[in-house]
Parts: sequence; structure tokens; C-alpha cells
Amino acid sequence: MSKYKIPFFGLNRQYANIRDEILARTDDVYKTGKVLGGDFTSLFELMMAKRCNREHAITVNSCTQALIFAFQSHDQGWYNKNTSKQILVPGISYIATLNAIIMAGYEPVFCDVDRNTGLIDINSIPVPMQDLCGMVYVNLFGNVANWDAIERVRELFQSRRDFFIIEDAAQSFGSSWKGIPSGKLGDVSCLSFDPTKNLNNYGSGGMLLTDNYDLVEYFRDLKDNGKHHDNTMPGTNSKMNEADCAQMIVKLRHFDEWQTRRQEIAEYYTEQLQDHVLTPDHEPEVTHSWSKYVIHHHDRSIIHTALNQAGVETKIHYPRPLHLESIAFSHALTTNQVLPGAEDFCTTSLSLPIYPELTDSEVETVCDLVKQYT
Repeated sequence: MSKYKIPFFGLNRQYANIRDEILARTDDVYKTGKVLGGDFTSLFELMMAKRCNREHAITVNSCTQALIFAFQSHDQGWYNKNTSKQILVPGISYIATLNAIIMAGYEPVFCDVDRNTGLIDINSIPVPMQDLCGMVYVNLFGNVANWDAIERVRELFQSRRDFFIIEDAAQSFGSSWKGIPSGKLGDVSCLSFDPTKNLNNYGSGGMLLTDNYDLVEYFRDLKDNGKHHDNTMPGTNSKMNEADCAQMIVKLRHFDEWQTRRQEIAEYYTEQLQDHVLTPDHEPEVTHSWSKYVIHHHDRSIIHTALNQAGVETKIHYPRPLHLESIAFSHALTTNQVLPGAEDFCTTSLSLPIYPELTDSEVETVCDLVKQYT
């Protein structure tokens, strides 16, 4: 049991509300005796592809694995005119984004982010300096980066080489840019079903989304030890099980209802707190899915400590930007970089609880405490 009166995550509350549905679907799976690669996996992939306006969706065991597969696909003839191994990555993301680049054999090239949103700052891209083969951009906290600007980045490089774009959509399922859903905004998009996400599994889980059939064949080989094409290539074992997929179908049917409640909470937070802290911003073309509600304040540590002591759990996501992580110094093209937007973001940001099962009184308590200590 949580020591907090208002915990940061509400997975147990969510389960209490849908327990009967979850157990019924789980029982449906186990009664069949088929626990991998069955009808529920296929149905979940079809539902997610339709939801994200994609031709294909492939489940894997995590978004980290999805990212690794996405980077590896560059070497398989997809963009085979480009022999560069340099990938552009924003300075703010979960460490898995950086790990995936390195594990796939690429070299990260960092660029800065917006101080408020943490999203990639297109103007900070070191265009004349690098021989980039592609980029990964990260949609943080349910927000979506400016897709029009990202496509202009492709245009800068396309005349000289093939340039691929990966959407790290681990935190942005349910968001959109000009009505285009996150999960559609890249050559390959990668989703997470980690328990902390809006659409969450009870364990791990991830997904690759693409419109390129050749990539689908490649990804299915990678996730199943190369067996899809008679073991002509190496692969690994990276699957979601049937029970997980059946449970995710249940949750997907509740998703819009949950998102409405997240939106209500976010709007109330902003209304109450905008005169006390820097509240989240997003472009008017964005539909935000509010995976997290992240405020900024120069005395962030005071708020963090005071709320936690009062029984309200808050989180500091990304205490260090990626370019200052230890692993970056041994793998990045440029070391000792200064990314002022990313570094400022990490010293001022604080995440407040936001999930559909929060009560109105709990949301009011969070606001009252933030205002008290700012």
C-alpha cells in the first residue's frame, strides 16, 4: 500500500474499476491454451493500426525493443544509400531512447529542446556540422512536436542522402498534430504500454507502427528469432502474450473516457496554477493526451519536498539531460556539449499526479499545496 494519500500513479484504482472485465478476458485466453501469437494479439494489432491510421502494427515486449528494431531497420536496405551512423536525438528523453541508438550500433548527435515543453528545438540542430542519416524525435508527456517543422528537417538532408524519421511516441498515444494521430508521424513510430502510460499494460509491452510492408516483414523476423523467413537472419524473442493483448483491448475501449477525465484535470490544474508556476504549453495544432502534467518553478525542490511530506507524491522526471548521462560521453559524436534548454528543463520541472481516478477533492488538494509553497 502506498504511503501517500495521493499517489502519483493510479493503476490499482484503474484495476478496481475494470477488474471483472480484465479477469473475464484473461480467462478467455487461458481457456484456449494458446498464450502467444493468437487471435487477441492479431486483434489488438489491428485495432491499434486503425486507431493510429497506420497500415501495420507489430507488438513487441517493450518500447525500448521497438526503438532498437526501428534503428536496426536502417541497415536492411530501407535507406541503404546512406552509410552514416549518426542519429539526431533531443537532449530530453528517457534513457531508453539513447540506449536504443547505441545498442543498434549508431552514434547519437544531440540537439536542444524547448525549456518549457522539453520537445525538440529544430533551430538547435547542427545542420552544417553532421552527416546525419536520420533522427528520432520524442513526444514528451502527451505533447507532440511540430511535425511540419520536422518534415522540413528531412528536406534539408534529403537532397544529399536518404534520411529517416523515427517517432518516439512512448508517452503520446492519444495525442495528435493537426488531427493526425501520434503513431502516424514518422517512418516508424514506437509506442510503450508500460504501466505508467495512458494506455498501460500490467507488465511491459510495446509496438512498432509503419506503412512500409517490407519493414513489417523485417520486424516480425526480429521479434521471433528470424523464424518468419526460415532463419535466414538473426533475431530475438520479443513478444507480448495473449493475456496482455486481451487486457489491452479492454483498456482501449475505455481509453477515450479516461482521456476526457485527464483533460478535465489538466484544465483545472492550469486554471488554478498558472499564476504560481509555469504551466504546460503546447501548440494550437496539438491535441494533448496528458500522460504527465509537468510544471516548472525555480524552487522546484521546495515544492517537491513539501508535497511529498504532505502525502502528495510528485516526480522529477529527467534529473539529467541525455547528453550529460555517463553513457553519452563514450558514444556521442560531440562531448562536453552545452544544451541550455535541456539543462534548464531538468532543474525546474516537476510532475504532478494526473490520472482519471483522481477525485475532484484530490485535485483541489494538489492545487492548494502547490499554491501554498509558491
